Amino acid sequence: MPYKSHQTHLGPAEVEVAEQDDIKKLAKLVEESFESVAKITKLSLQEVMHIIEEVDVAQLRRATQEAIKKISNATDLDAAHITAIFMANRAANVDDIVKRLREESKVHRARL
Repeated sequence: MPYKSHQTHLGPAEVEVAEQDDIKKLAKLVEESFESVAKITKLSLQEVMHIIEEVDVAQLRRATQEAIKKISNATDLDAAHITAIFMANRAANVDDIVKRLREESKVHRARL
């Protein structure tokens, strides 16, 4: 994708046009690359890019996995079940989540 002006016989104006075209293509690629993250998180593209700049994604993943593991140990629910509870109502507050986790934990333990 990068345009290499030293490999062609274009004049300065043509090189500038080609570089602007490359910039447009790269901008579109960046937007498309982060659209899936924006869709999943329900954040704007700008917010996603800001988070990426400020958060170590691998570190966030490890912290999230650790949090789910602690909740799993306390509730006997598996990670998929816990994740489903969190995703069921993204506007839920901590009290709502705790109540739902507690209810599901009771049902799960009653089955055992």
